Amino acid sequence: MPLSVVVDDREPEGIRRAVEAHGDVSAVEVRRLPAADFAVLDGDGDSGGETTSSVGIERKTVSDYVNSAIGTTGTDLREQVAKMGSAYDHAYVLLEGDLSEVGARRPGLDSAAVHGTMASFAARHDTPVLPCSDRERLVDVAIRLLRKHGEEPSARPLPGGTITGYATPTTKKLFGCIEGVGPQTAGAIYEEFSSVEALLAATPEELQEIEGVGEKRAAAIFETLRGERD
Repeated sequence: MPLSVVVDDREPEGIRRAVEAHGDVSAVEVRRLPAADFAVLDGDGDSGGETTSSVGIERKTVSDYVNSAIGTTGTDLREQVAKMGSAYDHAYVLLEGDLSEVGARRPGLDSAAVHGTMASFAARHDTPVLPCSDRERLVDVAIRLLRKHGEEPSARPLPGGTITGYATPTTKKLFGCIEGVGPQTAGAIYEEFSSVEALLAATPEELQEIEGVGEKRAAAIFETLRGERD
């Protein structure tokens, strides 16, 4: 999906060029944004008729993040995050740099305090903070986030016999992924063998005692579990 991205006019020229050079970006507009450094706005871009959520992304170097999230200098990041929350449907903060730099740049600063701010922004403000090692990766992650919010989720077909549901035991789900085993048979297998180890130890004759498992299916299950089928 081609994107039309808005870049705040206070961003460095190198950021604009990096956004323009991204393969998923069809157009870049530079103008003053109410909040964030990059954005896709409702109705912006060629989305092929899809509804595009507004998404705002704030870019911070590691030093800027520490100063604005923990320190007493610079703009209060909480205020910026609050503005993004009011202006956009979705908001993110991307960090340009390595979090391991924190101790070197601010001796005595507990890295746990930085991690705490990241957890706070994600849990209390619904604004994840994502570290990116350098500018190139930051721009790529930003564009992918902007694009994903405008795409329909991909619907990958589940393997035949797959058992879904959060309450379903994992072992039972695994049994449902065995070739030729449907949900009902997977349930019957699970009733007799409640662990993978127990099923692996079962003989073809023991498998045939399960309701819905005949001689051929028992042999197929036995061979599949041992990787003996072509």
